[in-house]
Amino acid sequence: MDSDGAGLLEGRATHFVLTRFNVRSFYHKAEPTNAWLSERLHLFEKYCAPSFRNQTKRNFTWLVFLDSLSPAWFKEKISALSVGLFMPVYVEGPFSQDFLSRTIDSLCTTQSVITTRVDNDDAVANDFIETIQKCFDGQSLMFINLVNGAQYADNKLYLRPYTKNPFASLIETPLNGPPVTVFVEHHYRIDAYAPVLNVRTTHPMWLQVVHGGNVLNEIVGLRTTPGRVAPHFAAALDVDGPGLGVAADQALGIVRILWRFARKPSRVGQLAKALAARTAGKPVSK
Repeated sequence: MDSDGAGLLEGRATHFVLTRFNVRSFYHKAEPTNAWLSERLHLFEKYCAPSFRNQTKRNFTWLVFLDSLSPAWFKEKISALSVGLFMPVYVEGPFSQDFLSRTIDSLCTTQSVITTRVDNDDAVANDFIETIQKCFDGQSLMFINLVNGAQYADNKLYLRPYTKNPFASLIETPLNGPPVTVFVEHHYRIDAYAPVLNVRTTHPMWLQVVHGGNVLNEIVGLRTTPGRVAPHFAAALDVDGPGLGVAADQALGIVRILWRFARKPSRVGQLAKALAARTAGKPVSK
């Protein structure tokens, strides 16, 4: 999807959103069942797809990576969903860093490239792409991390600042070889590979949908009201209204967060980084 030209990037960078759907990887080595594929398609259609259909800036290309051995019914559904929205990329064998780099290199039309990772069962704010692109200033190698996010579980919303979230972007200007892309490192270790620009925003920029099929997600945020989150996302959220339960959940959330800090004190430092992050819109230092 790149219908309105270079926009904020002014032809200096090409922006790709990367979503792994059912590729074989470390977490998913076996072939998924039809039931798993059906459930993920439901989540994808309800939360992820509307997010990118409603972006304020549309000058990006969304690549969705799929296993070449996927069943025919699934491929037909993906083909119908993709029209005008994303490019399906079928992968033969395990999904690899080399394959990803070569794919991006073949599609990139500029010296600089931005790659952003988003899971197939999550959502992003309407101005997610625009906010990332405002951070571009020709950096040679820098991760962009929009720290303000939210979680959605059991019809409840939780605010979550997170400096190592799985919605990171990598800006790079490769000189010797193809782009390494945002998947060059696990999202929780990106600071070991390159500098990270943490950016604060006035509203959540991403939404983790917590459900029974998640690999790693858990509720760690503070309960909030629908008005703090829902207006910024295109996905329809079935959210419980405000009431006495919000205050009780907030108190429980504080206890849960303090317990997480006690188990792993380094998380206090990560929270401090989130609170001290650069405000979106300020000039970027290369």
